[in-house]
Amino acid sequence: MAHQEPALTIVVASYNARDSIGRCLTSLVGQTLAEPFEVVVVDSSTDGTGELVTRDFPQARLVRSAQRLFAGDARNRGIAASSAPVIAFMDADCTVDPGWAANLLAVHRAGHRVVASAIDNGARDSLLSWTYYLCEFSHWLPGGPARPISEAAGCCLSLDRSVFERHGPFLTGTYSSDTAFHWKLQAVGQSAHFVPDIRVHHHASGSLVAMLRHVCDHRRCFARVKCRAKHLTPAERLLALLLEPATPGLLMAAVLLRLRRHPVYLPVFAAVSPALFLAFVARAVGETVGYLRGA
Repeated sequence: MAHQEPALTIVVASYNARDSIGRCLTSLVGQTLAEPFEVVVVDSSTDGTGELVTRDFPQARLVRSAQRLFAGDARNRGIAASSAPVIAFMDADCTVDPGWAANLLAVHRAGHRVVASAIDNGARDSLLSWTYYLCEFSHWLPGGPARPISEAAGCCLSLDRSVFERHGPFLTGTYSSDTAFHWKLQAVGQSAHFVPDIRVHHHASGSLVAMLRHVCDHRRCFARVKCRAKHLTPAERLLALLLEPATPGLLMAAVLLRLRRHPVYLPVFAAVSPALFLAFVARAVGETVGYLRGA
């Protein structure tokens, strides 16, 4: 029988994910897609994640790095090691339903070159996971009609390889590489097609302090990436700095506004509001440092 080229490549960015990679890859290798597909794990861990992947998931291709890679770096390497015409990105702390790949591929074949799946909270019993989810992913709540959207988070993004070849690679050495990539797409009028019925489940873990530190680091990188990508003038950076004190309150209001169409989440919002406000304070602190440092 002739070898069939994969119809879909799934690139998983992994760093010290020994506790979550098994759950992620189990959901990926169990996809019901009838066509061939490939899973490429790009791992730069020091906790034995790569060894676990090699032992338990021989179906996946492992790309190792001795140096820690940010998600954008890992995705670039995964794409370089793959061949399918459609590329989907997944993080090691996420899972998907069995029909995810087939549904995603159908949307691409309907003519959509950049697709954003919805993101759901996969750890529903964890208030910490709800806090992180509402802080980072409330733009991609499940439900509602399919529609254009300006940006997809890296863990719910898929695109035609031709889009990456034209507008890539992802920015390296920093967080927010997915955001910078979408800014390039927006500059040429390319939006993502949001499909709220296709879901990625995010599983946050750890401590509140670790989460706040991560949010702060992420947004510091975001501000510096924005300074560089958008060529912000000193006056524009100053304006951004002056607006940062209002950020936590404005973001709390924005999340609450989005949840109006999802009233089932309102009791959770009330329960995690203090921690969520702290997360938005950490976000504002990170952005303040980033704008002060500039590009």
